[in-house]
Amino acid sequence: MKSLIDFSRLVNPLGMPETVRSALAAGVQNGLAEPLDDDFSDLREMIGMRHRAAVSQIAVASAEEELFSLLAAASGAKHALVPIPCPPVYERALKKAGVSMVPLRLSPKHNFRLQPGDLKDALIGCDLLLMGNPAFPSGALLPPGGLLEELDEWVARGGWIMIDESQLDFTYGGIVNSVWSGIRRVPRAAVIRSFTSFLSLSVCPLCYAVGGEAWVSEARARQFRPAVAPLASCLASPLESLLGFRTETVDCITELRNRLIARLRRISGLRPLPGDANWVLCALERDDLTVADLAALLYRRGFIIEPCIDGRYFTLALRPTQDLDRFIRVAREILMRRKDYQKLLPL
Repeated sequence: MKSLIDFSRLVNPLGMPETVRSALAAGVQNGLAEPLDDDFSDLREMIGMRHRAAVSQIAVASAEEELFSLLAAASGAKHALVPIPCPPVYERALKKAGVSMVPLRLSPKHNFRLQPGDLKDALIGCDLLLMGNPAFPSGALLPPGGLLEELDEWVARGGWIMIDESQLDFTYGGIVNSVWSGIRRVPRAAVIRSFTSFLSLSVCPLCYAVGGEAWVSEARARQFRPAVAPLASCLASPLESLLGFRTETVDCITELRNRLIARLRRISGLRPLPGDANWVLCALERDDLTVADLAALLYRRGFIIEPCIDGRYFTLALRPTQDLDRFIRVAREILMRRKDYQKLLPL
């Protein structure tokens, strides 16, 4: 079998930017400055500059789940509204924080996307909102204006907002599509962002929360020490020069996503859903085959996919063109009669 290609991992097809690679290599070769700043103040200051926020408004960690749980516990909330389907990490984090999860079930009729008014009605009786932007697995990018307008009255009554934007750096608009610009002065609001997949930092995972100063400070007080690799302290400098890399990433993702969706539509039994993220949600519309069956067949051919939602869907992370070409070729062979998929060649 050829090496496995994991389409369930959301990684940057461009890989690690050279400035980040050089900084990490220098940190390994030359060692880290002593004493190590356990608060990662320089790193948090650089992140704060990105959002025009104070260092005290930034908390860092190696995994989003830690930040979700810390912030939920620090809020004192009892009931959290969570639009589903969503990543399993949301439920785990809320459970650790002792907050009950109230699911808002999104309809396949609308491709699992929020509709106007959905949140306003569902938030009755809830004191915390946790949701993604873009939402997983639908890949829907939320217009901040409409979202925040729907939350205004609820926030004024004391509601807490947590928005997971860990994949936002892959989408067009960047900080424009972040809800942070609209909630930066709301003391009970926080946005969670990540560099891990965007910068291919599996060797040194890094994510952060930016939010109301009192809320973030309380969350950090519950954090024995940021669970961040000391090597992350080397990243403060290269973070200044990532604007160009982000533009390259967004252009690459947009081209790969549009091309992949167009090609998936030509495979019998597969229906790709429209999205704005660095993955594509697919529905398998076959009576003779389940997504679990398809996953097993693909695994034998060197690919990993994971069933999601009700077992009839799966996500395809965007990867380099050669990996997508291999997937399309094999998916055609599995799902289409030979004479049918031959008509579609060449790739």
